[in-house]
Amino acid sequence: MISLHVYITPKKGRDLDLKKAICDHWLPAMQKQPGFINAALLNPFATSQLEALQAVKPESEFEVVSFWGSEQQRLEWVDRPIHDEVFEKVIEASDHVSYTLQNVIESWESD
Repeated sequence: MISLHVYITPKKGRDLDLKKAICDHWLPAMQKQPGFINAALLNPFATSQLEALQAVKPESEFEVVSFWGSEQQRLEWVDRPIHDEVFEKVIEASDHVSYTLQNVIESWESD
């Protein structure tokens, strides 16, 4: 299993457009793909809360973490035309997008 971490900063005044593109288009299409396991949209705590906790402030406003059975399955999703169609909406509302991939060594689920 692998995890994909996508860090996204919206264009000025496009926060809601970006959230809609992620939640209404990109993630629902991703969810239907072979090999997809799970995903979450993350948003950091307020700066004052992070400072009080001595936590690092993320550079992006949103992070999408998705889990896939394999990197090959994720790449097959990226190669499908629907990926470009739904991800273009994310790009249009974004000022900056970056990503990283990680191997999942162990995972736990609640009972």
